[in-house]
Amino acid sequence: MMKHYTKEELELYRNGHMSVLSRIGCSAHLGTCKTCTALFNELKNEDQFLAELRTSVQLYQHQQRKETAK
Repeated sequence: MMKHYTKEELELYRNGHMSVLSRIGCSAHLGTCKTCTALFNELKNEDQFLAELRTSVQLYQHQQRKETAK
């Protein structure tokens, strides 16, 4: 039976906080496991959403400061 990676383990992999050997094993696993690849892609999509949300909030705050300064 194939061992699946947890969300926490995939976060470590994505952020470069795994040992070299662990990264090699995880990378090989992601090449063959659709379940872990789907979870990995969900994590990347969450990061993208959060980045877009941060940018939107910053733009809104900047616009509010400009309007207040008028």
